[in-house]
Amino acid sequence: MIKHISAKHLVSFLLIIFVAGFSRCTGVQPDKYANFIDSSSVVYGPYKVVKLPITKGVRILNPIQISSGPNGNMYAANQSGEVYILKDSDGDGVEDEAALFCNVQDAGLKSPAGFAYRGDTIYIGTSQEIRAYLDKDKDGRADTSWTFFNDIPHSQHPYEWTSGMNFGNDGWLYFALTTDSWNAGASPDPKGYRGAILKVSPDGKTAERLAIGIRSVYGTGFHQTGDLFFVDNEGGGNPKEELNLLVKGKFYGHNPKKYPDRDSTTDAVHVLSTEAAPSGIEFNTLDNDFGGTGGDLFVAYYGLAERWKRGGVGRVKIEKRPDGSYSFQEFPVADIPKLSDLGFGKDGSLYVSYHGLSDYWYNPIEEKTGGFYKIVYDPALKDQPLRKRQTADANLSSNSIEKGKQLFAKQACFACHATDGKTEMLGPSLNGIANTMSREEIVDDIMNPSKRIKASMVAMRVTKKNGQVLLGRVVNADGDNISLMLIGNQVVQIPKTEIASAAEERKSLMYENLVKNLSKEELDHLLDYIVSLK
Repeated sequence: MIKHISAKHLVSFLLIIFVAGFSRCTGVQPDKYANFIDSSSVVYGPYKVVKLPITKGVRILNPIQISSGPNGNMYAANQSGEVYILKDSDGDGVEDEAALFCNVQDAGLKSPAGFAYRGDTIYIGTSQEIRAYLDKDKDGRADTSWTFFNDIPHSQHPYEWTSGMNFGNDGWLYFALTTDSWNAGASPDPKGYRGAILKVSPDGKTAERLAIGIRSVYGTGFHQTGDLFFVDNEGGGNPKEELNLLVKGKFYGHNPKKYPDRDSTTDAVHVLSTEAAPSGIEFNTLDNDFGGTGGDLFVAYYGLAERWKRGGVGRVKIEKRPDGSYSFQEFPVADIPKLSDLGFGKDGSLYVSYHGLSDYWYNPIEEKTGGFYKIVYDPALKDQPLRKRQTADANLSSNSIEKGKQLFAKQACFACHATDGKTEMLGPSLNGIANTMSREEIVDDIMNPSKRIKASMVAMRVTKKNGQVLLGRVVNADGDNISLMLIGNQVVQIPKTEIASAAEERKSLMYENLVKNLSKEELDHLLDYIVSLK
């Protein structure tokens, strides 16, 4: 029996009854995501970005993958080894718990970057092997595991990934192994598996190399036609951020010295432009509207190196023509920093994993960093005009570009940086740089060249047994030799038997203060030329 209700509580009670009744009468339901909308994310379509409040279970620490798995559950993995299921523990419709499924460290493995499943069995790609996990008693945690495939050459280098895992209609498991071209301590690779796309038979006993010359393929996906597409990162023979179509037996441009009998280079079918460093990809299903994007490809972008606010999601509309070729249209979806992967959930929303802050080797630099977002289609926004992106190359005068070109030559920038989008030189290519960097970021890199260094641009100091010291960057490495590009773009091959020591330098090969004597007007001219390069 209720003896007393304050006026304040009575009003609150009546308001709840009114809202519930109104929702039943009108069909309008309260927005379960209202308290979790991330207003800092820039969105370019009829979507809202929700940051999942994962506060229970496994500590989220630099997640490197997220995928839909058995029973439509969303599975994710930390760089530190934990694989977990995202769960809604309180039933409010928003995931708030990471329930441990397995930890690859228990099997002595690391970097669980690959994920695929068949039936109830989950396959995790690590740097050393692909391991199968099964939850027999259905309690949400794997209770048995076994090696599925382990013919993988590996070293202790942190950039070695087994990624882009997908089962094809033939039942074989398709995946990619990142290159070891920049790894001076690369393991022997007699079958040429590193830097290749492979497939493994359903029993894990037979492997076939499908394509070579890839660099850092983190995402692959089967189009509705059955064709396999994959993304690759710019650098080391890749002039742009690439979307490629798999053609069996083809060479895709990276690390040509490893494949002396290679075919001619197969070009990318589309140059990705939403952001830098494409990572995970996934095709939307034809029956999932998601703002009119059924069948489209979605791409997660990590963004430039240690620029912690860079990253995003792009969408590519792919259509097959009658002659068998494809057409491509790319659109930005959202700007969300440092995304490692993405995947569609059973409700049709797009989940993305935010890697968070890390050191140069992708190890955490904070006690807790990273997390997950959910991009939700909102029909109420479908008629709103799309936000347009600003570009760094707007309103450039031809006169300023020409003056900048002369300064580019005067400052000897051409000695280390290619502008044609094809030639590989000591420094990174500047062709199309305005697609991925702002003017402010370009200036920052010029003024502070050692502040952020791409993995493939790290300098190596090699001391030979005869006392000779060579400084350059590794452009190729195998079990016997290291190929080092020196200042002046000369490549020398050094037998490993002649090397006394080899150590990475965290100082850029680019000289400091190269433009310190330029006036502001001259610097603007130089920037105009650089961002005009296409």
